[in-house]
Amino acid sequence: MEPLHFLFIDETGVLSRDKRQPFFGLGLLRTADTAALSAELHGLLQRARGRLHPRFEFKFARIGRKSDWVYRELLDLFFAVPGLGFKAQVLDKRQPGFDPGRNYGGLWEAQIAYTRRLVDSALADGVYGVVIADHVTKPRESQRYFEREVRRHPRVLNALMLDSNATLYVQLADVLLGLVVHDCKVRAGAAEPHPVKQELVRHLARRVGVSELCRPHTRRGAPYFGVRLVAPSGGDEE
Repeated sequence: MEPLHFLFIDETGVLSRDKRQPFFGLGLLRTADTAALSAELHGLLQRARGRLHPRFEFKFARIGRKSDWVYRELLDLFFAVPGLGFKAQVLDKRQPGFDPGRNYGGLWEAQIAYTRRLVDSALADGVYGVVIADHVTKPRESQRYFEREVRRHPRVLNALMLDSNATLYVQLADVLLGLVVHDCKVRAGAAEPHPVKQELVRHLARRVGVSELCRPHTRRGAPYFGVRLVAPSGGDEE
């Protein structure tokens, strides 16, 4: 029997039009065994809290010169711990025809649809999974609950949303996704290059074996690392 997998999901950006945020991304960290990763993550977290701040969390937005060493070690942990995989889906909202609210009946419905697509891709090898996603507030006017909609997938056994500070695995997904989308923003001229983040982007790209993170690619060796650029209408991926 195939082991049950955990799918930890985070998002960055917004689906509504915002010139300051031209990209929307979803990232998914997959693992069947959290034990080894948990031990390593907590060890690194305790060292970071001892040296930097007692309430330190792994957050892409908080990467800076003093914390550079933490995030470099975090990236290396992703490659060192067996059984991990990561997928990112990135939408370029500047593309013609971008109107997910119209295409899916609302922005909330669009986010659910994109998440379901990512989950379907992560379970394409036939395994079963439990989804644990960063909390996103449901609009009052919508009757669709994220967890219930995601559970409709035939191989998703259950789904849960948590604040990211409650799980280090979602925080790891946040950092990996943040680096991919930051590379997209810089290459598109939508963000100023951040020296520390840029060095981490290059470090991750080298470990993955690509020249840039913001392009469609798949590393099939362990650990799996894939990036897909999603058509804004919800059509085929590049």
